[in-house]
Amino acid sequence: MKIRAVQFSPALGRVEENFSRHQDLIRQAIHDRIDLVVFPELSLTGYHLKDIVFDVSQTPDSKILRSLAALSRQIDILVGLPFEEIPGIIYNTAFYFSAGKIHHIHRKVQLPNFGIFEEGMIFKAGRHFCSFPIRDFTAGLLICREVLFPAYAYLYYLQHCDLLIAISNSPFRGIEEKGFSSFQLWETLGAAYSVFYHQNYLFVNRSGFEEGIGFGGGSFFAAPGKGIITRARYFSPDILDQTIDIRQVRRARLQGCYLRDEKPQLVLSELRRILDERNRL
Repeated sequence: MKIRAVQFSPALGRVEENFSRHQDLIRQAIHDRIDLVVFPELSLTGYHLKDIVFDVSQTPDSKILRSLAALSRQIDILVGLPFEEIPGIIYNTAFYFSAGKIHHIHRKVQLPNFGIFEEGMIFKAGRHFCSFPIRDFTAGLLICREVLFPAYAYLYYLQHCDLLIAISNSPFRGIEEKGFSSFQLWETLGAAYSVFYHQNYLFVNRSGFEEGIGFGGGSFFAAPGKGIITRARYFSPDILDQTIDIRQVRRARLQGCYLRDEKPQLVLSELRRILDERNRL
């Protein structure tokens, strides 16, 4: 399967303009015989939405959702957008379209609400991490801060996910000797998930500036059992193409045996014990 990560800078609040760019990029991907095209978190609206979230959120009967579904008859599509599923209740979501339909929606669970981040003020948190099929692969989705909680990737691992996709709006910050600490954080975790969970791991981050905040780009792909093998440019718009093969997952699992030897019942038992002890304090 050929995957394309699209790293770009959405225009804040300008949904029609962003959708037009999505259409152009999707049509180019169709021309290039790509099977799945992946856009960053909140790619249709931009990130710092604040009060305008009520004007730009998409509803179940949205014309844009219908148009993306129609385009998915020729290519699988994954986009980020604010979704007003019930009137007045908005989620930060990732939508997966395939064969003319919406096949999966992931509602962001971990909403940052500190410093420059105000998601907890405008979004409702999701509650689930459910796997779903993308062609021959079992896939899972993470949205930005969810990557930083390894237990969530572990939940997908237990569902035998062999393709984990993370979409993000990560600013660049923390200058260190080897570069920006924010990039090192995403890359360290992505490499670990690919090696120890035997997954194809794709991280798709936006670029550009918005409301005085710079977003870092630096999208990358990590191969099962190997770690990061290819990266997009930092800071600038870019396209990252990668072909993945389900046989590479099998090979990595045979070499590592981690999934074979996993003990989820023990983990569950220990979680219950820890929580019981905490509740008694």
